[in-house]
Amino acid sequence: MMDLVTLLPRRFQLATLLLLVAVHTCTANTGKPKKESSKLWTPPEFDESVPRILTVMEGEPATLQCVVSKLRGRSVSWIRQRDLHVISANDLTFTTDGRFKVAFDNDTSAFTLRVLKALRNDSGVYECQINTRPKLSRAFNLTVVVPAARIPGPKELFIKSGSTLVLTCVAHLHPNALSTVEWTHNKTPLTITGARGGVSIHTEKAGRLFSSKLSVVRVAPQDAGNYTCRPDGVPPASATVIIVDEDVPAAMHHDSAARRGHFTNGLLHVALHTHLVLHSSSSTFHSTCVAASLL
Repeated sequence: MMDLVTLLPRRFQLATLLLLVAVHTCTANTGKPKKESSKLWTPPEFDESVPRILTVMEGEPATLQCVVSKLRGRSVSWIRQRDLHVISANDLTFTTDGRFKVAFDNDTSAFTLRVLKALRNDSGVYECQINTRPKLSRAFNLTVVVPAARIPGPKELFIKSGSTLVLTCVAHLHPNALSTVEWTHNKTPLTITGARGGVSIHTEKAGRLFSSKLSVVRVAPQDAGNYTCRPDGVPPASATVIIVDEDVPAAMHHDSAARRGHFTNGLLHVALHTHLVLHSSSSTFHSTCVAASLL
């Protein structure tokens, strides 16, 4: 046997050796897998406790925070859904709008999008997106409120002569706004110490919500006209007061434009309405046309 082996060409020996190594390797690979490869891959996770709805006043900063765990080197981007604009990737910002800033906190795994001075058109949905397959994302809704005063109720208010006029002005103010308001009647300031007399103004502020109530007692025809309230730092609101001598019907508390529209439609309907009554009998055909007109 030894003589036969020594006569084999060297190439045959080398081929036999390679075959044995391959068989050994294949057998080893079919054995028990390594402990590390037995672990299942788990996707990154968003922190669901982070608020995803934010409302700010125009001009204030807005902050959206996306917290991700188990990231394992994946990239996180902020995307504006309105135009699919990629604002950032990780802590790099891809926008020429200097109001947008992105920061990453390694300790909390938080990717924070900041808008230094939010504008009305910044309102919308912003997505925090992870570049997995398939992609993972969470939507954040930003609402930017434009502060403005308003006087609830109709724009034109009918008040009986001799009664008390009450108007309420409400507004959402900036945090640094003053709790002051200016009331005017036909551009003339109204104060509790003014020549008119019988004027009271009660103003309250709870957080950002502002409210001011104007009362004018024993109104007369000269009290008719435009009433405007101007809280600090927001556009004003106005209402028109009309003084009448008789009791005011409930229907007259609507805007005069709507009132005139209903009146015109009713007048047209009455003017054109024709009621035909046909009476038939064996020998007569009676036709009655009743037309209503309004003088």
